[in-house]
Amino acid sequence: MRNLALNLFIAVMWLLLSEQPRLATFGVGFGLGFGLIALFQPVLPRERYVRRVGGALRFVAVFVREFVLANVGLLHTVFLQPREDLQPNLITVDVGGLTKPEILLLTHCISLTPGSVTVQIEPDFQTLVVHTLNGRDPEAVRRQINDTLRRAILGFSRG
Repeated sequence: MRNLALNLFIAVMWLLLSEQPRLATFGVGFGLGFGLIALFQPVLPRERYVRRVGGALRFVAVFVREFVLANVGLLHTVFLQPREDLQPNLITVDVGGLTKPEILLLTHCISLTPGSVTVQIEPDFQTLVVHTLNGRDPEAVRRQINDTLRRAILGFSRG
């Protein structure tokens, strides 16, 4: 937490010392501060700040990729696939070992990608029920969720 405060302090100082304070100037200052923190990580307090920020950036990249691929897949399904070939399905996904905020983020990510929506979180917080537009292979859907979204979330939440 101290490294984040230091990074924000550097960004604000950069903003105040610039000729024209703008949001972009703050972003440059934040990037410079992050670079300095990454460079001087061995002498700063032991925190996983750099790893967590890197994990958050990877999460955003993974989510954007999954979002785009889901949209392309949905376009293909809607325009090119015969209605008879669709197999909507309710699939259970194991979320054991995740914290409640991690489960919440995962459910939102699943629901934001077209073609799937989280229907229910079981009361024991161990299982999600997910509706997929094309659930022909439930194991492939589970594997896709675990290998992409869940792994990306854990990359920054537990970094």
